[in-house]
Amino acid sequence: MKRMIVNKYGGPENLVLEKCDPPTIKELSVRIKIENIGVNFADTLIIRGRYQERPRPPFSPGLELSGTIIEIGSKVKSLKLNDRVVGIAKYGSYCDEIVMPAENVYTIPDSMDFITAASFPVAYGTAFGAIDWKGKLKKNQTCLILGAAGGVGLAAVELAKAYGANTIAAAGSSEKCETCILHGANNTINYNDEVFRHSLKKLAPEGVNLVIDMIGGETADDAIKTLTWEGKFVIIGFAGGKIPKIPANRLLLKSSSAIGLYWGQYAFINPSLIGDSFSKLMRMYEEKKLKPKIGKIFKLEEASDALNFLLSRSNTGKIVLSCN
Repeated sequence: MKRMIVNKYGGPENLVLEKCDPPTIKELSVRIKIENIGVNFADTLIIRGRYQERPRPPFSPGLELSGTIIEIGSKVKSLKLNDRVVGIAKYGSYCDEIVMPAENVYTIPDSMDFITAASFPVAYGTAFGAIDWKGKLKKNQTCLILGAAGGVGLAAVELAKAYGANTIAAAGSSEKCETCILHGANNTINYNDEVFRHSLKKLAPEGVNLVIDMIGGETADDAIKTLTWEGKFVIIGFAGGKIPKIPANRLLLKSSSAIGLYWGQYAFINPSLIGDSFSKLMRMYEEKKLKPKIGKIFKLEEASDALNFLLSRSNTGKIVLSCN
C-alpha cells in the first residue's frame, strides 16, 4: 500500500509518499480500499503537532475517507464485503488502504459517488452537530455562519436552510458570497469589503439566535455582541488564527451561551450518535436538500499542494484527494 506521512512535525512540505505493508486486520475492524479522502483544516494542524490529537511521527494525517470494504474482521456483523462506505479516523486516512474499527464506518447511498462521500462526514457531521445538537436551531430563527464558504460553512448554510432559518453567511469575497446564496443563504456579508458589525446590524436588527464560528478573531467578537436572549455561539475552530476572548458579561446580559464543538471526538466517545446523524443526513442528501460542493481534487501524492491550497483560502467548497 502507499501513504503520505510526516516524519517530523512541520508544514505541508514535510509530507512524503511511502510504500509499506498493509496493516493486519483485527476482529472488530474492516479493511477498506480507499477511493477518496477529505482534506480538512485540522490536517494542517496535526502535521504541525498543534491539534487535539498529537500522534508521534511518522504518521499519516487525514480524518475521513470513502471506499469499498475488502475484508471483514471475524466479529463484525454490521457490515459486509463490497459495502460502499465512509470512515472517520482520528488521523491516518492519507493512504490507499486502511484498517479501522467497524463502529467508525458507515454505508453510503447508491446515489452518492465516492468523491462526494469523502467530502461528507466532517463537513456535514460538524454542521449537523452545531445546528442540531448544540444550536437547537428552530424555524424562522436567525443563524449567522462565519467562514461560510468552506466545506463546513456551506454544509451549515444548507442545513440552516433545511431547518427553515433566516441564514446570514459571512465570507471573504463576492464570489464566495454568491456561492453561499446558491447553497441557500438568505443574505451574505463580505467581511473583506464591508464593515462586518454594521452590515450585521442591518441584516439582523433584532439580533442573532445562533452563531456558528469557524474563524475566530474580530468577527467573532462582533457576532457575540449581536446574540439574542438565550442566543448560542457555537465554536468550531479558529481558521483566522486568532482565538477570541469571549466577554462573559455579554453572555450574562443576554442569558446566552458559548458552546464548544469538538465533533470528531464524538465518533470515538459516542459512535451511535454519529451513526444516527449520518442516517438523517443521508436521507436529506437523497431528498436533494444537501448538495456538497467540491472545490478541487488532488492526487494522493499531491497532498502537500492540497493543504497549501487550503491554507491559501482560495478554495470554495471541499478539497478532496484521489487514490486513483
